[in-house]
Amino acid sequence: IPATAVRLVSSTSLWSASRRFQSQGTARPQGYVPKTSLSSPPWPEVVLPDPAEETRHHAEVVRKVNELIATGQYGRLFAVVHFASHQWKVTAEDLILIENELDLACGERIRLEKVLLVGADDFTLLGKPLLGKDLVRVEATVIEKTESWPKINMKFKKRKNYRKKRIIVSSQTVLRINTIEIAPGLC
Repeated sequence: IPATAVRLVSSTSLWSASRRFQSQGTARPQGYVPKTSLSSPPWPEVVLPDPAEETRHHAEVVRKVNELIATGQYGRLFAVVHFASHQWKVTAEDLILIENELDLACGERIRLEKVLLVGADDFTLLGKPLLGKDLVRVEATVIEKTESWPKINMKFKKRKNYRKKRIIVSSQTVLRINTIEIAPGLC
């Protein structure tokens, strides 16, 4: 038998064997979905914690934060306050430049009551949306009332003899944050 005939016979026998193998295992169960990259999302499935375990963990965290606040071992505090249509991240002795005039005299103390969050190195208390007035106290003093640098608004059209110049100077107020204090008990 020539070598070409052997090759032809062997390829034919492989083809028939593969057909026989496919005919035996083609029946798939009803509702079968092949496992591909699109059959399931690439991220792991979210497992929700046990509610009892979560309640216990929450109570433990609140106890630790209350303990830190009661002993005063939290270090330097920071707060995010909402004042003059802006949110400011402040710590004690910070200066805030507000782009409008407040109806206050220099040296007057004010209390910033819209506190969004307060925190230290070890913890952060978030308000939803604000923290209570009895929980956090942020005080500031008016340091300076001044005007901004002049802003020049110039309009010009060439060859039309059209020039307009407007100088804009806005009022500014500078506040110094005096203290950020937390009440001893959270819950």
